[in-house]
Amino acid sequence: MTCALCLGAATSHAQDAAKAPDAKPADTKAADAKSADAKPDEGGKITWNGLLDFYYQYSFSHPPVGAILAGRAFDIKNDQFAFSLLEVNVTRTPSKKLPVGFTVTGTIGKTADLVHFTEPGGPNTYKYLQQVYATYVTEGKVPVTFDFGKWVTLHGYEVIESSSNDNYSRGLLFTYAIPFYHMGIRASAPVTKQLTLGAQLVNGWNDVEDENGGKSYGVLLNFTPSTTLNFILNYMGGDEGGPANSNGAFGGIGFPDARVLNTHLLDFVANWTPTAKFKLGANVDYASAAKPGVSGGHWSGEAVYLKYTLSTRNAVTVRLEHFEDTNGLRTGAAQNLNEVTATLDHAWKPNVVTRLEFRHDHAGTKFFPSGGGGGTDQDTILLGQVVKF
Repeated sequence: MTCALCLGAATSHAQDAAKAPDAKPADTKAADAKSADAKPDEGGKITWNGLLDFYYQYSFSHPPVGAILAGRAFDIKNDQFAFSLLEVNVTRTPSKKLPVGFTVTGTIGKTADLVHFTEPGGPNTYKYLQQVYATYVTEGKVPVTFDFGKWVTLHGYEVIESSSNDNYSRGLLFTYAIPFYHMGIRASAPVTKQLTLGAQLVNGWNDVEDENGGKSYGVLLNFTPSTTLNFILNYMGGDEGGPANSNGAFGGIGFPDARVLNTHLLDFVANWTPTAKFKLGANVDYASAAKPGVSGGHWSGEAVYLKYTLSTRNAVTVRLEHFEDTNGLRTGAAQNLNEVTATLDHAWKPNVVTRLEFRHDHAGTKFFPSGGGGGTDQDTILLGQVVKF
C-alpha cells in the first residue's frame, strides 16, 4: 500500500502518488512525457516556484480529534487545522552551451512524510527532496530527452500537489492503485506531433534505495489527436516488496508483509475539454502481483472527473470512483471502496486558491474510524487553502 495507507493501516493500514510539482499540473502530466518537444534553448533559464498548503477537515463519524482518516492520501487529520505542504521547485532548462538541465523539488510537511512512508532507505532520508534529477536533450531531427535521478510518477490522473488537481483530496486510485515516485533513468521522444513515446528503468515503487535487488521497467504512450483530447497509457512491471523499514512498512510498494511479488500495473488516463468551461477526465488502473509459492492477488479501479468553470474565479468539480482490493494487498482487507467528491474552487487571486469540499466514502468492511470504533461509511467536509509563489 502507498504511504498514506500505511499510516491508516499502521493503525489499521495507509498517489499521489505525482507526483508532479505545481509547475506540472494534472492536466499537463502529459507535459512531462512530452518534454522532448522542448529543444535546448540558448540561455539555460533557471526558474523557481512554490506553494503553501493548509487544510481543516471534519468527519461526521465523530472519531477523536486528530484521528487518522482511512482512505485518504495526505488530508488524513480529523477536526484540526493541519499544515500539509511547503514546496519549492527549481528547474534549469538544457541549453546549447550546457546541454544538461536539472529539476529539484524540495518539500516539508505531513505530505512529505506520507509520500516517503514506505521508503526502504528510511522515511526521513529523502523526504525533503520530492524530486532531484538531471535532464539531457539530444540534438537531431527527433530529439530524445533523458532524465536520471528521482522523479514523481507519471501514473495516474492526479498529482501530489492539491492545487494542481481538480479536487483537494486525492482519490482512491491515487492513494491505493499507483506509486508516488521512482529512482532511475527514463527517456522520451516525439514520434509525431500527436504521439510521444517514453521508457524507464527504475528501482521500483517508492524506493530510492532498492529493497529486493530487482528493477522495474515501464513504457508510456501519450497521444493527443486534437487540442481538446488527450490519452495516456502507462505500463510498469517488475518485482516489488521487501523487508520492513523503520516505520514498519514493507518495501516501497507497501504490501501487508515482507513478500516480494512480480507486479504489473496498467494505467490509462483520458482528458476531453470540448469547451473552455467544461472538462471530462477518466482514469482506469489494473494491477496484478504474483510469484510461485507466494500469496498474490490483484487490484483495479475506475475514476471519472467532471469540472465546470462557473467564472474566472469559481469552478466546481465532481469525482466518482470505484476501487477493488480483491486480495487485500492495498488496504489490508479484501474489499471494494467507493467515493464521491464535490469540490467548490474559488481563486481570490491567481495564486491564492480556497476550496470547500464534501466527500462520501463507502467500504466493504468497517474501514473508517468513528466514535463507535469503526464503520463502513465516512462523510467529511474540508476547507483547503493554497498560496502559490
